[in-house]
Formats: sequence, structure tokens, C-alpha cells
Amino acid sequence: MTKKHASNDLPTTEASSDLKGTFIMVMILGLLMVGAWFGAYWLFISR
Repeated sequence: MTKKHASNDLPTTEASSDLKGTFIMVMILGLLMVGAWFGAYWLFISR
């Protein structure tokens, strides 16, 4: 049988840490985008 080499696999802690950081950055960017949309909407409504 063939043996599976794990040399390319990241350790679980590093992989989850990278994904956690990515998730946090995506959430921050999403909040900025939603904030910009509500800011533009508020500016449009106030004029």
C-alpha cells in the first residue's frame, strides 16, 4: 500500500490560526463596506 506523506500539510494550530486571521480580516472589510453603504445612503437621504 502507498503511504501518505504529511510533509506538505500544515500543523493544525497554524492552519486554524491562518483561517482565524483571514476570517477576522474579511469581517472587518465587510463592516467597512456596510458602513460605507450606510454612510452614502445617509448622505443621499439627508440632502
